[in-house]
Amino acid sequence: MRKACLQLLCSLVLVLSSSQAWAQLEINSSPNVVGSGARALGMGSAFIAIADDATAASWNPGGLTQLERPEFSLVLSYKRNTEDFGSSSRRGLNFDNTVSFEEINYASFVYPIPRTIGGRNLVVSLNLLKQYDFERDLDFRFNDVGPAAGGVVNLAARYKYRQRGGLRSLSPAFGFEITDKLSMGVVMNIYDQDILPGNEWETRNNIRQRTFFNAITLPFAVNRINEDYRDFDGHNYTIGLLYKPNERWSIGAVYHTKWSADVTYRQTTRFLNGAFVGKTRTERKQEYTFPSALGVGAAYRFPNDKLTISLDVTRREWDQFEVLDPDNPVRSLRRTSGVTGMNKGVSKIDPTYTVRLGGEYVFIDDSKPKQDYLPSLRAGIFYDPEPAGGRRDVWYGVGINGKSKRGTGDPDDFYGFSLGAGVLVKDRINLDIAYIYRWGNNARSDTFGLFGTDADVDQHNIYVSTVVYF
Repeated sequence: MRKACLQLLCSLVLVLSSSQAWAQLEINSSPNVVGSGARALGMGSAFIAIADDATAASWNPGGLTQLERPEFSLVLSYKRNTEDFGSSSRRGLNFDNTVSFEEINYASFVYPIPRTIGGRNLVVSLNLLKQYDFERDLDFRFNDVGPAAGGVVNLAARYKYRQRGGLRSLSPAFGFEITDKLSMGVVMNIYDQDILPGNEWETRNNIRQRTFFNAITLPFAVNRINEDYRDFDGHNYTIGLLYKPNERWSIGAVYHTKWSADVTYRQTTRFLNGAFVGKTRTERKQEYTFPSALGVGAAYRFPNDKLTISLDVTRREWDQFEVLDPDNPVRSLRRTSGVTGMNKGVSKIDPTYTVRLGGEYVFIDDSKPKQDYLPSLRAGIFYDPEPAGGRRDVWYGVGINGKSKRGTGDPDDFYGFSLGAGVLVKDRINLDIAYIYRWGNNARSDTFGLFGTDADVDQHNIYVSTVVYF
């Protein structure tokens, strides 16, 4: 009887702990979303104070008024993300996993209104932008030991985890000129699965476990958890300003509003533990709240009109990122941090500050009044930290000996650089390419909620884009 009770207890612990371990939304790309376009990304994504092409609405809609002709843009991307996990306290938890994928990252159409009141520039655009990537694969083994009533539980487990999906926005925008030096723009970012069927994601967990309680060896256990997130529906706004005090300097500011979205959550759990075999299904509504962000930038164009440098700084309020799950049977998981997956009351999450510096050099031939081909080179560097809770001594998300589960809240440090090149052909077509490398060491300790576990992350991104002028 005692052994059967232990089997049942460990099955329940496995189900509940697995749900908590993966409760957070795993954003495998940079969670500090920026705009798109190989030109801007090649400049280290320091584009808030420039925003002068068909991707302007994704960076700073205040820059739309600089566009004088109808333009179409299309951006393709290839991404390769690697996580190399290691642990100072978990035997066997040393592994690396890589996921790669390609997609249409951005598309837009821009149209300047030819006649406006007072002769002020007014430009409208329609944009389709990939905002978040959730692609992730993990496959690892580990051993863990923790206290239990009357003894010690030792777990030897193998986890296979797969997450697929992402979020796109359909974003109508407009920019208008307030004065000769100041412009303003507004974007409405619509996340509606009825309009964008791909706005959904899924996770697949396969957990195989051997459990030892003191001198008792319990039967082999298997637990499979499939989670599907559908019917995503929400929207937010982006407000931008662009100020040009003179022909050399430009100053930009952009604000992304805090926003919430409804989603239908479906979970199917199958478990096998000795004589205990079970299957559960649940479906309920959840609400995701995404954080607000404020960015400012400055750009300077040198007198020869060939070299431009720019600098951006953005603050994002990650403490606002949370999941409301009012019908969750586990009371402590009804309001959780989207970063840690833990109860919001014990998850301290600091804001992140992103700093980006970039430059562009255009090879203008001053001897020619008109150039059929206008090449350019770009480069940039950036500091792009990820939010983190900095979990402390936890065992499957449960505090040991009553110790606090609250972490430091310090972000994980990530750095990167970018290189890019482009050519303007006959003043009609822009062709651009950019390579971005982003890395972080000793990061993502919140992934498993296991003390002393972190990852070295490497991300390689290639973007190819075109802008066509009509």
